[in-house]
Amino acid sequence: MMTLTQMRYFYEVCQWQNITKAAEHLHVSQPTISVAMQTLEAETGLNLFHREGRKLVVTPEGSKLLVKVNHILSQMDQLELEIQDMAHNRNHIRMALPLQIGTRFLPRILGEFRRTHPQIKLEIIESGGISALQMVEDEKLDIALTNYTTGFSQKLHYQKLYDCECCFVTYPSHPLAKRKAVSFADLADEELVMLDSHYFIYRMVHDLYAAHSCKPRIIHFSPYLHTIKNLVERGICSTFLARQAVLPDENLVAVSLEEPFYINSGIVTKKGRQVYEDEQHLIDYLQEITKEM
Repeated sequence: MMTLTQMRYFYEVCQWQNITKAAEHLHVSQPTISVAMQTLEAETGLNLFHREGRKLVVTPEGSKLLVKVNHILSQMDQLELEIQDMAHNRNHIRMALPLQIGTRFLPRILGEFRRTHPQIKLEIIESGGISALQMVEDEKLDIALTNYTTGFSQKLHYQKLYDCECCFVTYPSHPLAKRKAVSFADLADEELVMLDSHYFIYRMVHDLYAAHSCKPRIIHFSPYLHTIKNLVERGICSTFLARQAVLPDENLVAVSLEEPFYINSGIVTKKGRQVYEDEQHLIDYLQEITKEM
């Protein structure tokens, strides 16, 4: 069976009627073309050329084959163009943007980015970081901008944008609210409300307390960031959140830990999956606005 490479070599030899010129045009060696044509004649059982001096003249059998080959190569060229067009214009992006990061990024993405790229349709899922990474791994989503730990899955590609500080977050009248930093001893008996197990900060806080041989005093779990913030603002309890999740106009105070802990924040995609041009536009935009934050 003829290969596409043999077809392309045969087509060029027919066009140039010269193996040397065909080889130069294809950027391969002359022996490569010669061997390919000899092999093609042997495999097909056809006499494809006869020589007239330095010129290779296509035989009637070769001319019939050339018509078929030319049609196939034209179809392949058209297919390649269509594939490139699909890759460049895949303008529907399914994206995860967990709540803690979304407070800062979502207004920019739905505002400035959409105005700049009106052809791109964005489908944004607000979820916990763990759920977001699982959906990217399962290819239910194309991309996630999220907090993550690189050990979550070897099937994912992680592109770090910044270190995200996890802070003790409380209400302004709390005794620790005026402190620049607090120790773990200050927090050991604090009553907390926490984002649930779909969020990496849930794991990190439990690991922090376990490292000090105790458990956090959590009175309520919620998957909703606004619920967490509402309970803290009302002075019922405190929490742990990424610093970026606390906005300047909120009645909340984010206090660093004396031994600060951080989580990676960045872009996560599936390993081995093609990143389309429109997705790359979004990734480039996220990288740029991260520098401003």
